[in-house]
Amino acid sequence: MSAAGLPTRHVLSYGGGVNTVALMLLLIRNQEPLDEVVFADTGVEVPETYAYMEITRDYLERYGIPFHIIRKRNGKTLYETCEARRVFPSAIWRWSTRDFKVHPILGYYRSLGTHVNQYLGIAHDEIWRMKDSPSPYVTNLYPLIDKKMTRADCVALIEAEGLPVPVKSGCFFCPFNSIGRWKWLYETHPELFQKAVVLEEQSKHFPAQRLTDQVFREKASVKLRDLASRFADGELPSSDPSLSACGGECMT
Repeated sequence: MSAAGLPTRHVLSYGGGVNTVALMLLLIRNQEPLDEVVFADTGVEVPETYAYMEITRDYLERYGIPFHIIRKRNGKTLYETCEARRVFPSAIWRWSTRDFKVHPILGYYRSLGTHVNQYLGIAHDEIWRMKDSPSPYVTNLYPLIDKKMTRADCVALIEAEGLPVPVKSGCFFCPFNSIGRWKWLYETHPELFQKAVVLEEQSKHFPAQRLTDQVFREKASVKLRDLASRFADGELPSSDPSLSACGGECMT
């Protein structure tokens, strides 16, 4: 029971990347309480992340742990919402995180009628991201930090379990994408890169604001179409999808 007298439920907030997959394995291996795993779906993850969810679901089924996907109430994806508003996600105001991640998950937790101990997959080398939950019915727990596990430790744990290592999760047009992430998208999912170009150029704030503004802080005139030309010319060689500027920015 919680301090407020409510029953307590233990939930893993799943992001689809290395840290939360490793945390899932760690909790199960150590027989920690885990009632369910939840994922707030913006509808715009890369295809590899959605494919990995099936691996996750199958793994959880072995232990009888449910996996729930939660979406915004109106059913629209983040891309559809951005199209309708003629904007793209703001790295400053973070409305997309609030509306598509935080609020849907907290709304689901409220519906449970319990206190929720929420496991969050933040590794020890990201300890600065720890914070208390703003909701009185949610307590944030950080087992990876408690055990001083780094991202490299998380990768090793996944490999030791015999599972593939997931690509870094995140919306394909995330404003925190690194150059490596953008180039990986350009090479691996050109249709998604082109959708990001369209979204950027149709924004009512373009060209004053661009999806690359976070990564080109000193060269803020760089547009996605510029990046595509540079990629085509063989510039900016790194295409490692793990090199994303997003350090799990959409933590709930």
